[in-house]
Amino acid sequence: MEKISAATVLALLTFAPTITSTPAFAQNPGYDRNGCGWYIILGCSRNRSDAVWTLQDLGGIMVGGGAGSRVLNTTGVEGFRNGFYCVADGPYLSEEDAGSVAWREAVPDAYVKRGC
Repeated sequence: MEKISAATVLALLTFAPTITSTPAFAQNPGYDRNGCGWYIILGCSRNRSDAVWTLQDLGGIMVGGGAGSRVLNTTGVEGFRNGFYCVADGPYLSEEDAGSVAWREAVPDAYVKRGC
């Protein structure tokens, strides 16, 4: 596994609205008219920097099935337990769309979850 420099991690933590605590549906059009969508959850942590490391290990921001992966702060996202940072690909419009993405090859315990 290739290590990422501290400067790169610092840049990731201070840059990019795609790695923020705002709900993903505000950043991506793949949600329904109620602001809800389906996410592929690739891993969660209570520590944001651990989630950023996981995302980078998987290929970084916007890699994935088209909706793009990101670190999602679950606090305030209906359907998710508060206090976690999840590496998520989405949102997708349907559970079937999210389930059709081949993430399980890279992350065997990936699962699909709905959030608003």
